[in-house]
Amino acid sequence: MEKTLVQKNNTGKRAQEITLRILLNGMLRELGNGKFYQGVPKYDPLTAQALGKTRYSLYMRFEMKKSGLFLFAPISYRSESAFHEYDFPVWAVDHNHNKAFEVHLEELTEMIYREFCDTFNEKGSARFIERVESSIRNLQLTAEAILERQTTIGYSFLESEQMLPAGHNLHPFTKSRMGFSEEEQKRYAPEFGHGFQLDYFLIHKDCISEQSLPGISAKEIFAILASVPEQYYFDNMADYYIVPCHPWEAQYLMSTEEYPEMIGSGQVIHIGKLGEEFYATSSIRTLYSPEFKWMLKFSLHVLMTGSVRTNSLKDLRRGYASSVWWDDRKDLFEVDFPGFKLLSEPSTLSVYFKDINVDSFNILIRENPFSAQDKVLLLARLCQDESTGHDHFANHFFTTLAENLQIKPEQAIVSWFTRYVGLLLSPLNTLFKEFGMAPEVHQQNLLIRLDDDLLPQTIYVRDGQGYLLRESFKAKYKKSIQECPEIEELFIRDNRLLDIISHHLLVSNFAALVSSLGKTGLIREKELIHILYAEFAHLHESDPSDFTDYALHQRYWAVKSNLRSAVLDVDGGINASSISYAKVPNLLHRHFFSEQLIHPKGTEVVFKRYFAKEDVTISMRPIDLEQDLEMLHEWFNREHAIKIWQMNWPIDELETYYRLMLPSDEAHSYIISSNGEASCNIEVYWACRDIVGDYYEVLPTDYGTHQFIAPTDPKKKYVSPSTQSMVDYVFAQPEVGKMVGEGSVDSLASMMNKAHVGFRVDKVIEMPHKKANLNFCYREWYWEKFPHNKNIAITTNITKNEQ
Repeated sequence: MEKTLVQKNNTGKRAQEITLRILLNGMLRELGNGKFYQGVPKYDPLTAQALGKTRYSLYMRFEMKKSGLFLFAPISYRSESAFHEYDFPVWAVDHNHNKAFEVHLEELTEMIYREFCDTFNEKGSARFIERVESSIRNLQLTAEAILERQTTIGYSFLESEQMLPAGHNLHPFTKSRMGFSEEEQKRYAPEFGHGFQLDYFLIHKDCISEQSLPGISAKEIFAILASVPEQYYFDNMADYYIVPCHPWEAQYLMSTEEYPEMIGSGQVIHIGKLGEEFYATSSIRTLYSPEFKWMLKFSLHVLMTGSVRTNSLKDLRRGYASSVWWDDRKDLFEVDFPGFKLLSEPSTLSVYFKDINVDSFNILIRENPFSAQDKVLLLARLCQDESTGHDHFANHFFTTLAENLQIKPEQAIVSWFTRYVGLLLSPLNTLFKEFGMAPEVHQQNLLIRLDDDLLPQTIYVRDGQGYLLRESFKAKYKKSIQECPEIEELFIRDNRLLDIISHHLLVSNFAALVSSLGKTGLIREKELIHILYAEFAHLHESDPSDFTDYALHQRYWAVKSNLRSAVLDVDGGINASSISYAKVPNLLHRHFFSEQLIHPKGTEVVFKRYFAKEDVTISMRPIDLEQDLEMLHEWFNREHAIKIWQMNWPIDELETYYRLMLPSDEAHSYIISSNGEASCNIEVYWACRDIVGDYYEVLPTDYGTHQFIAPTDPKKKYVSPSTQSMVDYVFAQPEVGKMVGEGSVDSLASMMNKAHVGFRVDKVIEMPHKKANLNFCYREWYWEKFPHNKNIAITTNITKNEQ
């Protein structure tokens, strides 16, 4: 018997927190207007007033340009990707009006709306706020329903589909169901767990258009579901189909102006509720019965997340076309990949009245391979944007797995994740490279059949309308298109398709899963990133494709702008091409992230070396902002610093600069001391996250440095020892491939100093703030200049006598 998860948090508060988290992370991805901010400032009393009221030391600071202020959201969990968790309240700091204040939900929602709009629209803002608030009410309602069910945790298909209290963590309206009343939600939404009968109609064959694979008949499938009651028998009943409809949609149809004429024509006859009960899955409109071999995907005129969820004729054509296309190829494919299945929608049905499609009757019939005895996990169940802690489903799942395998939870996660990635990546690569196909494998479309220990056994992907084909393969499938013209609708431009793959697989699937597993506290996200990188690298070496190249080498991954679409009221269900994409940093590049260089721990000395020729001991330590800020401020206001460094800012601005830099993934600042006297400031930066990466084909193994030597007395500069120490320290890190620099062309001394240790100028670049010499240095070049440095040991306790 499995344990029961009891979520003790207040459901209303949790609903608001989940929604605000999704909004903030969405803004972070799509606008890139957020940066980490560390600590409480000394020289910015207004910000200190706000942050002093929290118990956190790390925040996300959002620059809200349209509102003229900064938002500070306390970070309760920092993810390697933009799936952070925040504590609340969020604080606003408005320097223009000298005030700091707590930001409430409606204020924050309006600010976010304003930030995305070129022109503020009162009606648009009200509509956006209404949909956010509706989603929050539904989040609370569904969370309470799941609590009341007190279900013993199992892993059936139906439970996995229905136990999603937090919903879709990449959409601001995660539980938006506008059109359902509260009572209708309780009747038809999956979280409430109720079965219900379908509503049936008799419809004349002249009104029906059916597309089915050979041997499959929608008419026969529906006839199995329900028998026509005797009172509806008539002479030409053989000319009629019995057609099911979602019961909510049936009521909607009956309320339309066209319905009385349809009924009066005798071509459409309403029978009512019949047959066995079906259950809502996570999409609400796709219904499941463990006793029936098909799932039924109905139309619902309900506004869910970003679209009214009706089946368009295009959806039907694409679902059928993908089944035709796949039916000719799946046997060959599954010989090589028996652990990967694409679920087909081999039959569709649509109804016309007076030659006009009645979309309430549009149905897709999907194969159902899941019995009540199967252990099945919907990926979204692992990726939910829940709060951290023991009520996190992923925490429970992997603790149970560890008990089953009799190993530690961290090892259990590694085993599970490695097997999952192995089952998924190679088939997807073959589909893309050899078949020219890419299914939309986001977390709501991917199901995992588990073995008795709960390890992944088989991957299932659904939603045939999203089984997309590469434009470059169209000539290869000319014959298939001739036999089934609808297949042509599946083709997408190759570049666009790679962006779609990026959103669905790399971000919604892998990045969300890695973050969710990290939030359990059982494993560090970076360990999972190393596994994921190794799998991609191995695949790229053995079977390279544009897909593996994109995943490994693209500096930024594409992600759908769901928040922007929601603000601008763009319906991606009607016109997918209208969806824009934003860019997020490549998560796999974190494999090469140097914690030592960019996130050093503490402020103690990290490097020390004695130089006999100059009789100087050089030591290096991360800056201590509380102790070093005033010194750095004085340094940057020295005459020789002002022209080149241009950091002679007021001390409050300099403090802000460091409070944003030190917790970032971009750079870190160090103090170099010569014979115990502070003499130099260096910044080490990760080039792929720095602006310099925009000017050449940057690699994730590129790291750069900025160096400022404070003394003007030549006897105290120790330029060569300081520079060598800096390069020694950077090259000592195994993640570093080469060093990069972009010194101002006006700084001849800087370039001569770099050339002295092996840097070579590649080209001159025009940056927004300077004209610079782009230069590089490899270890071999450095060691060619200083052969004895090859054997320098990086240590913090080397002494003059030992050297």
